Amino acid sequence: MAGSTISIDDIPFDWIATDLREGNCIPFLGAGASSFPNDGNAKPPSARRLAMELAAESRYPPYQVLLGGPDPGDMKAQEHFFKAKLDCENLMLVSSWVEHGRGDRRRLRDKLRKRLASDETPLPWNPLHALLARIAEHKPMAIITTNYDDLVELAFFDRGVPLDLFVVAIDRRTREARVQDARGPGSTGGYEITPESGSRQPTSEERIQGEILFRPAEARELRPVTSEQQLLEVDSDTGEIRLKRSVLFKIHGHIDRTRTADDTFVITEEDYVSFLGRMASGNSVIPADLVPLMQSRRLLFLGYGLRDWNFRVLLDRLTRMRVQAVRSYAITYDVDPAESRLWDQRNVQVFGADLNEFVPRLDAAFEP
Repeated sequence: MAGSTISIDDIPFDWIATDLREGNCIPFLGAGASSFPNDGNAKPPSARRLAMELAAESRYPPYQVLLGGPDPGDMKAQEHFFKAKLDCENLMLVSSWVEHGRGDRRRLRDKLRKRLASDETPLPWNPLHALLARIAEHKPMAIITTNYDDLVELAFFDRGVPLDLFVVAIDRRTREARVQDARGPGSTGGYEITPESGSRQPTSEERIQGEILFRPAEARELRPVTSEQQLLEVDSDTGEIRLKRSVLFKIHGHIDRTRTADDTFVITEEDYVSFLGRMASGNSVIPADLVPLMQSRRLLFLGYGLRDWNFRVLLDRLTRMRVQAVRSYAITYDVDPAESRLWDQRNVQVFGADLNEFVPRLDAAFEP
């Protein structure tokens, strides 16, 4: 029935495998795509776990309530306890406290590097990352992710598959603002002189926070995008969009285990407000040369909680970009049937499946 949650046995693995093999499907990886293996020591921490760790380390006020435990004889105290628990599991909320209430941005970066880019306990890529690299070995593909980790990059590097990288850096000022800083306070470049007061006011260009960074496969350093055509070529006869090389688009930032200078991440409430503000304005977070590709391909959502409001905003943005409706898929665990019907109306068919089962079945669909 349309809108009902469909089980793993109903997933059209052959269709999905064919779309991936021919470059007609873009995997869209959420947190679950990096953390689905059952081995807890070989995956990044969940957002809830990371939030709780930060809450404990920073002495987040609600965390002090948790230390006392719930009082079974006091209903109001129990409500207070469970509210505190929810607050301590909210990564955006706790991260804002760490940056603005108790620490600074560097505390968040150090925590992410410790959990995602440790030399002592390096995270390995998982079977999904390896499968994507194997597919891309035969046909360049585009991948989108909201994850900070570099597991996709490592899997591609291990297999010798070139991978270009786009990163949204919402916590960096634009190139124009940095140029103005270099010019010094005596320069009017990047500013406007208002006739009323004669004072220097920052231009709209300088007020914009964040930029899109790009790193081609052969380079080591992320640099601001300077061209509208970095990757794509168009077949002059058919108009088909073709990738020269595989590309990974990281829309919530990037933690690089070899270059701390390239670290950037969307994590606090303020970061998400800035990110969504850019999506709603004319300053899109999507690189111009990837827009045509995303307008024409199916999407395969892996490892997302469909109730995540940030995910909903992203999907709405992508849907509005499309020239015509294209059926996409979402593989997620334990989906409410009513919620599945809502996604069906967004032209996304939801399949209730664990990635520990889905990935081997998809892998088998590529066998001759």
